[in-house]
Amino acid sequence: MSARESVAKNAVAGTRRIGPHLLFFAVYAGYNLLGLLDMPWSMSGAYDKALCWELFVSGASGFALGWLLFGNRTYAHVEKAFPERTSRQLSMVFAALFAGCIGITVVTNGGIPLLMGEARFGNSALVSNLAPLYGFWLLVRTISDKENGRRVSPVQPVLYVAGILLLGYRSPVLAFVAVYFVYLMMFLLTGRKALMVSVLAGALLIGFSAALAFFRVAQTYDVDRFFTNIDFRFIADHRYLLPFAPALSMFDYSQNTIATIGAALHDHKYGELLLSNYKTFLPGRHWGARNIIGDIVGARWVDGHPMSITPTLQGALYVDFGHAGVFAGFFVIAFGIARLHAFSLRNGVIAKFSFCYLMTLLLMSIHSGYWDVNFIFFLLFLGAVWTFDYLKKLGGVRC
Repeated sequence: MSARESVAKNAVAGTRRIGPHLLFFAVYAGYNLLGLLDMPWSMSGAYDKALCWELFVSGASGFALGWLLFGNRTYAHVEKAFPERTSRQLSMVFAALFAGCIGITVVTNGGIPLLMGEARFGNSALVSNLAPLYGFWLLVRTISDKENGRRVSPVQPVLYVAGILLLGYRSPVLAFVAVYFVYLMMFLLTGRKALMVSVLAGALLIGFSAALAFFRVAQTYDVDRFFTNIDFRFIADHRYLLPFAPALSMFDYSQNTIATIGAALHDHKYGELLLSNYKTFLPGRHWGARNIIGDIVGARWVDGHPMSITPTLQGALYVDFGHAGVFAGFFVIAFGIARLHAFSLRNGVIAKFSFCYLMTLLLMSIHSGYWDVNFIFFLLFLGAVWTFDYLKKLGGVRC
């Protein structure tokens, strides 16, 4: 059976899939509960978790209501087969752009940022956001190949991951892998296979993230002293947990950040935090959302601004709009997921890629908070593809 026939067959039984609402809620609950509950590897009683629990329940309640009202209306829609999305011209353009970004970054930094510790914070934001456009195109081609029963070659994705790692950031790699994972969950796999892949992908992503964090921290700090919220005596008795120490620390630290925000925040910002990432496009120096959070919680300064601190999604909404904003924000997210999912089932490869990418941003925002400016570059990518399609149609160019 070809991939296209498999897609059509599975679409009829769409309710057997792990739907997008269930995926989001499972990641949200798992991420937060691993920090909210007193785990044996964490230092218990280090901070008050009352606000942390309140915001977690507010977000879960708002999302559950939106899921109840809108969620089950989209999953059973029958999918259609769509034309292929491949182009030699776009492949060459995005590959050249990617290679140029990597080369410029290495030259201007005087070395490979991955091996330079916190020097990676000096990377050009423009170059760092242009480089992943090649990854976007590879994902579009991969989804197109899967939809049309073509063999997917791993060569270019592996080269992309290796290249993007040189910049020293893990988010583009996590996003690239997560987009493909979301595509498999939402459009191809069903039943037990989907559950098995979900567990495996989650373990691999957490393991990769923790390993890279270990590597980056070890370049500058003593690991035991850096992850102060981890009981390394417990880790010493359970050595298999050592590679995951950065991730285990992150779960607890995220809740600690929420507690610190609650103690330090005097007035809500009413949307200022939401807009701050996009103000960085304006002339002059502007702090992004995570730098503002860093200033609120009293983080150390790096390269002339507060350290970037991830506030969690509910934490970011709380800073702007309080408890009511957390409930309303998660309700809107549930509605948006339903609408985007329904749209993706009816509108081609680009629509499916777009849904998977936006879904990935939502999953990553559970940890990081508001979307960064990479969302703007996603829109730039779509604009470039649509412009190419328009010019090709006008000129009758074959791709």
